[in-house]
Amino acid sequence: MNKNRLEAFTDGVYAIIITIMVLELKVPHSPTLGSYVEMWPVFISYAVSFLFVGLNWANHHHLFQTVSKINNRVLWINMFNLFVLSLVPFATAAMGENSFKSITVTIYASLLTLSIIVYMVLVNLLCRVHGKGSAFSNQFRGRSKSYISLCLNIIAIVISIIGFPKVAFLLIVLTSFAWFIPNHIFENRP
Repeated sequence: MNKNRLEAFTDGVYAIIITIMVLELKVPHSPTLGSYVEMWPVFISYAVSFLFVGLNWANHHHLFQTVSKINNRVLWINMFNLFVLSLVPFATAAMGENSFKSITVTIYASLLTLSIIVYMVLVNLLCRVHGKGSAFSNQFRGRSKSYISLCLNIIAIVISIIGFPKVAFLLIVLTSFAWFIPNHIFENRP
């Protein structure tokens, strides 16, 4: 099976997801500074979601640069990852429009957590497709940062459920920014 079609389709879906998110930014009816300041939850939600989707796309891009073969399972796990990500614009809009209410942050954090889990399944599946001792598998072993992000997002879910959604959202933001830190800091690689 050729990976190029999977990559092209995936890139298109990522672009559509980001486009849908930006379309949720509505222009204020009165062009005053106050009306723009009132929009801060919507804009912050959008900016963090753009960052998350962009990071997800970058990781997917780097992952598939080294992929030499795929199978039907990889195709469908990738499709499930896109399904989860396609829900991000909805969760983003709900969170921004409702000023980070507990249920909206919980749903948002849950989607991000599910996305990390699906991505980890995709990486593990690709490692199996390439073989245990392959260059691909050796390059993608461990993934400590993924496990740390998964734990932090689960903590964010709990924090939001118990009534501190803005603290949970801040944890999500910090977790996203951690992906700018090089992997070698998180993992013990020779």
